[in-house]
Amino acid sequence: MELHDLLARCLAMVITVILIAKISSCLNTAVLSEVHAPYVDNYVAKSYFNKHENLVDSKFEDFIAHDILYGACVSLQGNVEFSPILSALHGKLIGEGSHRRLSSTLRLKMSSETISRPPKSCEVIIVERLPSGVFADPFELQHLVQRGVFRDAAVFGDTNLELPSFLSNRSLVEVHLEVGTNLTSQQKDELEIHMELPLHVRYQPLGHGFSRVEFASPDLFLRCNVERKEDDTGCLFLLDKQNAESIDTHPVWEVPCGNREHTEVVSAFTFISAVVSALLIIVASFKYSDNASSHVLKQS
Repeated sequence: MELHDLLARCLAMVITVILIAKISSCLNTAVLSEVHAPYVDNYVAKSYFNKHENLVDSKFEDFIAHDILYGACVSLQGNVEFSPILSALHGKLIGEGSHRRLSSTLRLKMSSETISRPPKSCEVIIVERLPSGVFADPFELQHLVQRGVFRDAAVFGDTNLELPSFLSNRSLVEVHLEVGTNLTSQQKDELEIHMELPLHVRYQPLGHGFSRVEFASPDLFLRCNVERKEDDTGCLFLLDKQNAESIDTHPVWEVPCGNREHTEVVSAFTFISAVVSALLIIVASFKYSDNASSHVLKQS
């Protein structure tokens, strides 16, 4: 009888261990599914920087091809009723000096079925892989989001605003634009969307003349909730730039560099200015203390 009870207990323990192993396996599978389906995140670039510390173009392009598009919603990719096509993409720099705006204008060609049966909601996602030497201020972008200029915006990568270009890494800016509120024109079956991204230049290495900073064309996505369901997370479409009319999609920012020959003069002038300012502060403090003491003596 005791042996029978012992065998029964052993069998129960074995079954319990097997069940625990099965549950753990299911949990691990669920976690892996979340990792390999980054398109469910609000930001497209978030999963990339969870895996990589720095922005590398080849790795990011591979990430889009294998992680984003492989896991994206494929049920509507072949739907002829909803087939957005990027017909034009224009980019240019606006402004002068060290603070400028990167202007991007894109036109989407929509089918007649799409216009007659519009999706529940859509947003254009513009991903700018900034070149070295240029950065975007995340606080400034959040201010634009609060004002309603952007639906959402975030900076990934090197967000240290004080580092010079030779000590900093590249950064990436992801901007979400709601198609409804950012629609600047609607001509027949085309939608035109415009965005201006404020950018700032970092201090360049000492040299002669100008440092040439060239921008690449952005990565463009369209996320839409096509099925009118509450639990619909939306489908992510990559807007193909190959067949689009591209004009000035590689703007160039010529940033002046400091002249190495002027280093000694600038350093001496800075040192003299600092010493004179310190002396003026000391003299002013002594005069203020003398005036305060004399005023106290008069009152007494």
